Amino acid sequence: MTFHSCPTPPLFPAARAWRRHLAAVWLCGLGMPAWNAQADTPASWLSPGQVYQLALEAQTDADYGRMLALLRQAGNADHLPAQEMLVQVLLAGPALYGRHIAADRCEAATWARRSAAQGSAVGRQQWLFLGRARQAPDGNDACS
Repeated sequence: MTFHSCPTPPLFPAARAWRRHLAAVWLCGLGMPAWNAQADTPASWLSPGQVYQLALEAQTDADYGRMLALLRQAGNADHLPAQEMLVQVLLAGPALYGRHIAADRCEAATWARRSAAQGSAVGRQQWLFLGRARQAPDGNDACS
């Protein structure tokens, strides 16, 4: 027993086959100006959530520099998960990503403060933790 897919009417029945195919490709979005996968910043029409997803894909591809740039872009657009992830990435940079990402407690504290200000419980805990870790041994703020 075989199953056949439902036949679909052609998009443009009067056009030649290659023109129909070209029109279908264009209408499906492949002809739209797309984000260059090698660029550090995607097109401005992407939402912060989409930029965050691109950052996760960059992490999967081990493209950590691009991941960090995309996370910062989404974080600057007040995307809460991106801000929370930035804190983790910047705190555990060398432990998780080797020499590709340096640890930066001060920038991590900035992102933790921004996410906590938006009401994030994770950001609040990160901020409390960093409040203790930011104090230099002589009692001065290490980020000043």
